[in-house]
Amino acid sequence: MHGPRGSLATILAVLASLVLVPAGSAFADSGGSGAGTWPVEYPLPTDPGTVISASSATAVVRSTDDVATVLSKLDNRYVSVMGCSRKLAVNRPRDYLCHSPATGKTDEVYFTFAALDPTATDPSRSQSNAFFDKG
Repeated sequence: MHGPRGSLATILAVLASLVLVPAGSAFADSGGSGAGTWPVEYPLPTDPGTVISASSATAVVRSTDDVATVLSKLDNRYVSVMGCSRKLAVNRPRDYLCHSPATGKTDEVYFTFAALDPTATDPSRSQSNAFFDKG
């Protein structure tokens, strides 16, 4: 049986394993859309931010920006700059539908977020999960 600290440790471990997407006006081109690489046509915000891990379907980014700033920057990038549309969905705070000229289909890119408490070894204030679903 886990006490209150065991439960908190479990929750923190689960949150830490989530994919992270930080805020930033610059976005990382983290490779092509081949196996194991986040699709370059859907850049991740990294100014400020660091891509912790990436595959063809998920990415983890940490940012020193807070969650609200990350949300604003993602909306600007995906809606205003790239022309994607926002889709409202349960448990997907930011869900974008983007037309892919390469395939002629609509791809879905969505993000979930968590606020972090900065530490001396990790100044990150937010983390996000990025998910890609090819149309």
